Amino acid sequence: MDLTQDDIDIIRASYMQLSSDLQRSGDVFYEALFDIAPETRDLFLADMSSQAMKLMSTIGLVVSQLQNSQELEPVVKDLALRHLAYGVEEKHYGQVREALLKMLSVVLDSAYSEEARTAWGKAYDGLANVMVRVAYPERKGKSSLVNN
Repeated sequence: MDLTQDDIDIIRASYMQLSSDLQRSGDVFYEALFDIAPETRDLFLADMSSQAMKLMSTIGLVVSQLQNSQELEPVVKDLALRHLAYGVEEKHYGQVREALLKMLSVVLDSAYSEEARTAWGKAYDGLANVMVRVAYPERKGKSSLVNN
């Protein structure tokens, strides 16, 4: 992941704002995802309220470890394999990126800057590329997820 210290600081500051209402943040994310990719709704069997909290907890874990790529890597690889088992397809990673950025813009509102969008996008792209390489090892090279 190619994040600067400024990127990490921006991500952490914006996550702190999200954390004031993690339930709403997670709910807004899934509303955006199901609007972008309605077929993904079938991937979720659990109560969406608890799923939203799981998502935000996982994002919080990742945000807390952005400077420790060695500690973060096994977590990301495990996530990739679990998501593959849930039926997540490679195309979903781009849709999740779009939903994440939409959620950030809605929840952060006026605090959502171009710098925040860029930092979160870089972080997501780096993590998603690792997840795609782990989940789909037959692919050679870098994933083509980046839709800046």
